[in-house]
Amino acid sequence: MRNIWFTIYTGNIDEYNGIANYRTLLEILMIPAIQDKISKEKKAKKFMLMFSKKIEDDNLEDFRNLHNNKKPYDGIVNLYIATKNIEWNLFSDQEKKDFLIEKWKVLFNNLSNDYFLVDKSEVIDSLEQLRKEDWKYTSLLFKKKLKYNKESYSIVLDISVKKAKLALVRESDEKWFILKEYDEVWKVMTDAIFKNFKLEGDILTLENKTIFLSPEQFDLKEFIKDSFINYN
Repeated sequence: MRNIWFTIYTGNIDEYNGIANYRTLLEILMIPAIQDKISKEKKAKKFMLMFSKKIEDDNLEDFRNLHNNKKPYDGIVNLYIATKNIEWNLFSDQEKKDFLIEKWKVLFNNLSNDYFLVDKSEVIDSLEQLRKEDWKYTSLLFKKKLKYNKESYSIVLDISVKKAKLALVRESDEKWFILKEYDEVWKVMTDAIFKNFKLEGDILTLENKTIFLSPEQFDLKEFIKDSFINYN
C-alpha cells in the first residue's frame, strides 16, 4: 500500500520558525502510527492541516460538511486551523509538539467513523503516544552493508526536529561516524533520497534517485578514524 501523506500547509514558513522540520518528522512518524487505522475504501491520499491567520476558530463545520460520510475530493482531507492568535515562534519545543498533536486530534475527532478501521479512540491514543515520545527517526538506507577495512557498516539517516544526520554505524561496536548534517531537516526529503552506493578505494559514492542532483561523495579516510564520534 502506498503511504498516506500526513502534512501541514502554513503558507509563509517564516511566520512559523522551524515548522518545516516539525512537519517533515511528523509526516514520517504518523505513517506507522496512523495509516493502518484508516479505511482504504475512502481512498484518502493526503490528510492536511491548513494554518490560517484569517479565521478566529478552526473551520470545523465546513470540514464536517465536506468530508463526513463522503469520499474526499481528489483523496485530500484538509482542515483549516486558526492561527490568528497563536504565537508559534514563542512556543517551547514541547508546546509546538502539543499544538500539532492537538490539531491532528481535532481533525480525526471530527471525521465520521467510516474513515476508520478501528474505533476512533485508537487513533487518538496513537497521537497521544506520539506526544510523549522523542520526535526522532532513524532509517536504514540500504539493506546491503558497506564493507570497508575489514569492518561492516550500516548507512543510516537520523532525523530530529533540530537536525538530520547522514551517518555510518559500525556493526562491531555500533559506533557512529557522521558523514553529513542537515540543519534544514526538510531537505532530506529531496536531497537525501539515495538509490544506491558504491565504494571505490576510500571513496564512498551515494547516488541520488533524483537525476538533477549530483552523487554525494565521501573520502572515508577523513571520517573513520580512531578519534571517531560516538553519536550515541
